[in-house]
Amino acid sequence: MTQQPLLESGSPALRELRFAVLDLETTGGSPKARWGKDGRFLQPSEITEVGLVRLSGLVVEDRFSSLASIQGFLPEEIQRLTGISLPMLAGAPPWEQVALKLAPKLEGRIWVAHHAPYDGSFLKAWLPEGVWRRHRLICTRLLAKKLIPELPRRSLADLCDFLGITNTRAHRALQDAEATAEALQHLIRRAEEQGLDGEAFLAAGDVPWSKV
Repeated sequence: MTQQPLLESGSPALRELRFAVLDLETTGGSPKARWGKDGRFLQPSEITEVGLVRLSGLVVEDRFSSLASIQGFLPEEIQRLTGISLPMLAGAPPWEQVALKLAPKLEGRIWVAHHAPYDGSFLKAWLPEGVWRRHRLICTRLLAKKLIPELPRRSLADLCDFLGITNTRAHRALQDAEATAEALQHLIRRAEEQGLDGEAFLAAGDVPWSKV
């Protein structure tokens, strides 16, 4: 099974591409159980919130967001960073219900995230294999490295500052997805100015699933 969506013959124009821009909030750094450097056994982290902005070229089509209840622990530092609390998650649907609503919105689109290896690792762990395997994953951080080489730091906050994007609720999924979508629009325009076609643009941001 291919890991990338089929494209039309020839390289597509940038504004013909259809994107699903995602951001996830989670309980920790990895969806896999592992041993920490301090010798402690760490349980797999869970998704607490998903934000999605769908674009057709530069045009925003719609948005989706949802909290997701968890089975495990939500660290205090994560609660302070995101503003997501255990009482908020207690009333949220389980991930299985969120995934059933999310998956159809992802179909036939190129998936985009700012730290795509991180978000991709959770998507790979928490969505059915048949869903993520047939989609392409693109990282706006890698795109910024290619298209804005003068930018010394490429966190989402740094990229937003450089591009003049306002993100008043950083570390909430929908707001970060909206900021990433706006950054993607800027990057598409820069790619057009630099003469990149659709395939060259995607190649600059590619994150193979084998590397996630």
